[in-house]
Amino acid sequence: MQIEDNTGKFTQAELEELVNFIGNDLLSDEFDLEWLGAIKIRDSGPSGWRGYWKFKEHLDLNNQIDGIVAVIVLNFYYVRPIKDTQKRLDRLKEVLAHEYGHHWTLSYLRVYQSLDVWRERMPNEYYRLRGLNDRDYARDYSKGWDRCDKEIIAEDYRSLFAPAPYNEEHQMGTSCGGTLELPSQEVKKYIENLNK
Repeated sequence: MQIEDNTGKFTQAELEELVNFIGNDLLSDEFDLEWLGAIKIRDSGPSGWRGYWKFKEHLDLNNQIDGIVAVIVLNFYYVRPIKDTQKRLDRLKEVLAHEYGHHWTLSYLRVYQSLDVWRERMPNEYYRLRGLNDRDYARDYSKGWDRCDKEIIAEDYRSLFAPAPYNEEHQMGTSCGGTLELPSQEVKKYIENLNK
């Protein structure tokens, strides 16, 4: 996978540290690593987002989805005030773990379960395991960022599969003012098995 620093603020070794964080420290395998085409670091100003994940479907000769090509974008603006380089990298790793949570979960749901990830809510099994309901949670941001099922599962991934300190403070968890308990071992197993 490529990593592009459009800010010019990181050394090659620091960029490699971010790439290695995915392969060495997060839940990943050969397919999702291959499907991540690039990580891009850019200064997008006070956009309200620290990172995002986007993808395009890859189709086989029969016009069936057999993979994706994805990009993770990290917004340098929100780490710019941090002068200590390692602390800056650590903050980016936290965001990267969340965005890779989108990559792992939504890629496999799209490719293996044919879920239209932007138009359909997460599967019933996830809603049941996580204690979500259609009244309070949505497939999109219509009920708020913290009520979007895609954001919840990305935070679940981060809190379950990123090493400390990058797994701390689940953004929808009660410790951060949210309403959800930390994800259970059943949720962990569900996420782990999405690639099967």
